[in-house]
Amino acid sequence: MKHPYTIGLEYGWGDDALNVEGHHLLSRLSKMFNLSSKERENIEMEFTETLPVISQGVGAGKTALKAYVEDLENWFPSQGDRCAQHLGRMALDVGMTKNGWKSVFAWMESIGLGTSFAMGAWMQGDEPEDIDIPSFFDEIVTKLGI
Repeated sequence: MKHPYTIGLEYGWGDDALNVEGHHLLSRLSKMFNLSSKERENIEMEFTETLPVISQGVGAGKTALKAYVEDLENWFPSQGDRCAQHLGRMALDVGMTKNGWKSVFAWMESIGLGTSFAMGAWMQGDEPEDIDIPSFFDEIVTKLGI
């Protein structure tokens, strides 16, 4: 499963170049997921290994990156925890495998939602309300077989 910051890098470097606005958008994305400088560096180093040696781009990927960041900023800070808890509960209801738990929990933990996902999966706290899950979590829904 790709980290959302990696997806942001893919958008930002869409034409193999990143401009100043793209850099600022990536910083906003990094803050949203509470990435440490070391975590961010590791993700960026892994990503830059996929870039061509010579770039002809001008940073045109900033438009897609801006849409991605602004969409996440609209719902993630206020609803991310609730979505993760609901996904945990839904996964418990359909039956979760050990591998599914480990990989999804690690991914959720990497974006700051591990505790909420675990609370839903182990029915701690209030019953999560039935909410619409954003497409951001589509890969997680598939991985868990929900």
